Amino acid sequence: MIDDAAVELNAIPEKDRLREDVLLMRSRFYLEAKNWEDMAAVSEQLVEQCPDTPDAWVNWAYALREMKRTEEARQVALKGLELHRGEATLWYNLACYCSLLGEQRQAKDFLDMAKELEERFEEEAEKDPDLENLREWLRDK
Repeated sequence: MIDDAAVELNAIPEKDRLREDVLLMRSRFYLEAKNWEDMAAVSEQLVEQCPDTPDAWVNWAYALREMKRTEEARQVALKGLELHRGEATLWYNLACYCSLLGEQRQAKDFLDMAKELEERFEEEAEKDPDLENLREWLRDK
């Protein structure tokens, strides 16, 4: 299906390729294809054009993290939070980035906020490998 999606995305007229909905579709396509570099580039473009789109910030940061650029991912997510305080996924992903960076106190605070906004993150946090450092830190406290 990825090949079919690529054909469809490439069939979009040139004049429409920078529309918000098209960029979001392309970002999701790159997510499914695990093409982190293109996902980061498209999501960054979307952030520049439409900073009020929370998924643009989430996707850009996530792609950076997948490329092992975790500090950059953290910075992008923090900037995204300045505009989207109620976006639980940004809070959750920040918890993951901070956990990976060894900043457990911040990771806990970000995770607490994510869980407050969306209960589903309670269960997700129990198995997310990015939060293993945080879980260990909490056990040792």
